[in-house]
Amino acid sequence: MIFIELIVIFLLSFIFIFTLRRIAIIVDLVDKPSLRKSHCGFIPLVGGISIFLTLSMVLFSHPALIIKYNVFLFCSSILVLTGIIDDKNNIQVNIRLAIQILVSIVAIQFGNISIHNLGAIFSPKELTLAPLLSNIITILAIVGAMNAFNMIDGIDGLLGGVAIVVFSALGYLFWLNSNVELYYFCSIVIIAVIPYLILNLEFIFGKNLKVFMGDAGSLFIGFTVVWLLLNGTQANSSPSFKPVTALWLIAFPLMDMATIILNRIQNGRSPFQPDKQHLHHKLQVLGLPNRLILFILCGFSAIFAYIGIWSEINDVSEVVMLFSFSSLFVVYFILVSHLSVFFARLHSFSTSPTK
Repeated sequence: MIFIELIVIFLLSFIFIFTLRRIAIIVDLVDKPSLRKSHCGFIPLVGGISIFLTLSMVLFSHPALIIKYNVFLFCSSILVLTGIIDDKNNIQVNIRLAIQILVSIVAIQFGNISIHNLGAIFSPKELTLAPLLSNIITILAIVGAMNAFNMIDGIDGLLGGVAIVVFSALGYLFWLNSNVELYYFCSIVIIAVIPYLILNLEFIFGKNLKVFMGDAGSLFIGFTVVWLLLNGTQANSSPSFKPVTALWLIAFPLMDMATIILNRIQNGRSPFQPDKQHLHHKLQVLGLPNRLILFILCGFSAIFAYIGIWSEINDVSEVVMLFSFSSLFVVYFILVSHLSVFFARLHSFSTSPTK
């Protein structure tokens, strides 16, 4: 029965994406080539909308899959609508940020989600936050997660591929903890994303039916991930995994966003000003094909998630997990910030004449 339902969800996602694709062309909801975008032609920005509509229909049929599903759908609707308007008309950064903060506040107040327990990250005793600090950190976490997933959406398949890795890791942890509802929900998200990946990566249907995720999709996926992370780590009765494990599950998008923001600030630029300094952009400059970059970065995401899951299963100290994550970020930041220089020197060394 469940297998049949998943097939129906897969087909439903396909139906939505094909239908929305035609509508997007009519209303000009398309991505056009520019100095920052190297694709050819006008590509419909409907991948995320189709995923959202598919999951919405599932939740209306099975509202018990996630806690406060109505609040989740309300917040998601606002974010998807914001993304659609931004994709079409480019909303100012401060307005986008204000909407994301307001959505975060609604999620906290009516969805009963917040980061009130950071776990035993500094000592054997768990660190519990005061209500005001808890709300501030939760808003930063929600807004940060949404923008982290938005920022990695720079080459074909990357956002969808990383999303599948993260939801697979989340689903596995929920399954280990016998949280059947959230495990099944993660499985549904993965099934709903696959049709988008098929069209985005030009499998089967070729270039003529290509679609992009759009800001609507990246914001929705980021919000869904952080909603599940908070449900998985902050449940008062029986959390499914430790708060520090959540960092490892989304390590790649999180570290990529932090590196980009720090580099922009170091260079005296706005942290929200778009550029081509992401890791996938730098790998493109080095001449790597996009499919190889996709494989490498999804591989990074899977390795980081595996470390988090392995540490969770083997009850590794949260202090060790946080220190390891922090050390990994420092290494990531240094390597990515100096990647071009490093490869230039390596190339110079390899081509220099030997005595």
